[in-house]
Amino acid sequence: MDSPQLLVLMVPGDIRDDVVDTLMACDGISGFNMLPMAGYSKEHSQYDLREQVEGHRKLFQFEVMHDPEQEAGLLAALRVVCATANIRYWILPLLSQGHL
Repeated sequence: MDSPQLLVLMVPGDIRDDVVDTLMACDGISGFNMLPMAGYSKEHSQYDLREQVEGHRKLFQFEVMHDPEQEAGLLAALRVVCATANIRYWILPLLSQGHL
């Protein structure tokens, strides 16, 4: 079996709860992390007026550990709720993981 991966998503607040619900319903995902983030970009076209003045967008970063064979299904499930929001994501290999 391949090493686990870490999916990282940057999600705007208006679809945060939909992403939580989607991840909770995914088989094989035992849990995930969600952190408040300030997203900075040189492309401000999607920022509202407050975000343009502050210079950043309030986002939520999700981290989801999963097996490589779950990747396609996980991304397909998330595309349904993220389709209109143009969500940025990346996937990283995990070198090690466990419990202390």
